[in-house]
Amino acid sequence: MWISFDEENYTLIGKDSDELSIDTSPETEQTKNILGETNFNHNGYMPSLAVEYAARLEDAIYEPLQDIADGLLVDDDKITASLIVATLTDEVKESDTKSLTGKGFKVPVRIVVTNDGGGTSGYSIPFTAYESGHRIQGTVAVRDRKPTFTAAGTSDTTVDAEKNEE
Repeated sequence: MWISFDEENYTLIGKDSDELSIDTSPETEQTKNILGETNFNHNGYMPSLAVEYAARLEDAIYEPLQDIADGLLVDDDKITASLIVATLTDEVKESDTKSLTGKGFKVPVRIVVTNDGGGTSGYSIPFTAYESGHRIQGTVAVRDRKPTFTAAGTSDTTVDAEKNEE
């Protein structure tokens, strides 16, 4: 998974985690009527991703995350980023020596810093990324741990998320 605040410079997240997954947060309701029949309603998902980010000055997301933490920012233009998720057949570290390709999606996210600080292991800026738009399905190519996203049905690597929400 990669996050970018400018859709050009992506940071591979999860370097310091042994587990990283999207919580789909399904919104469901199950009721029983007077006839004993069970009704099930599925109202969709509210996906989010909790990241224990060990801050690194060289990461493209470091400065925007630090700004959010320092200013307790809530403005959409400051907290909106892009998340790319890929399903690859090889580990990302293999992209150091070869190109990897797999299915994936790109989605706008809103970043909420949950705290900042640290201990003897170093400074961290844990955050949660809340999906805030439609997932755009496509292909993700990875070389040198950097992703290139191509939306399904296009040869273009740049996708305007606003146009795909219509």
